[in-house]
Amino acid sequence: MIDGDEAANDALLAEWPLPRWFGAPVWHMHESLGRLERLAAGWPRVCIGSSGEFATVGTVAWWGQMARALRVVCDDEGRPLCKLHGLRMLNPEVFTRLPFASADSTNIGQNIGIDQKWRGTYTPPTKEARAQVMRSRIESQNAPARWTFMVPEQQPIAPGELF
Repeated sequence: MIDGDEAANDALLAEWPLPRWFGAPVWHMHESLGRLERLAAGWPRVCIGSSGEFATVGTVAWWGQMARALRVVCDDEGRPLCKLHGLRMLNPEVFTRLPFASADSTNIGQNIGIDQKWRGTYTPPTKEARAQVMRSRIESQNAPARWTFMVPEQQPIAPGELF
């Protein structure tokens, strides 16, 4: 539950009927870093969702919380302890800076039908063609394998500096 508390979300995990490799719990960014640490230690993949005061992806507060979260789930070399999935984080300004194994977004679905965004000499003629252009742009970039302890517009974050 996005706005639920940790106890309610942990109760939902306790009801998960399938093997852990078949699912991925969500750590909501307004929840404690301790819960994130427990999830990363107990599950092979953890989803990270923007929520609460960190609901807007890419803000200064969001990047600060993301940096704190990555200090919890990455070793001193910046390698994640489990696979990470970014919810609503397919903006290249975001996913190319974070060690995600995967990410998702509704960006393509929201933007292929907005005709005024698609002007110019080489405008794709169909929604399917627009979707392919957007997919190609997203897929042309990769997430790094390691976190570099850098957040936009800030200096590197040294191991242990955030605590």
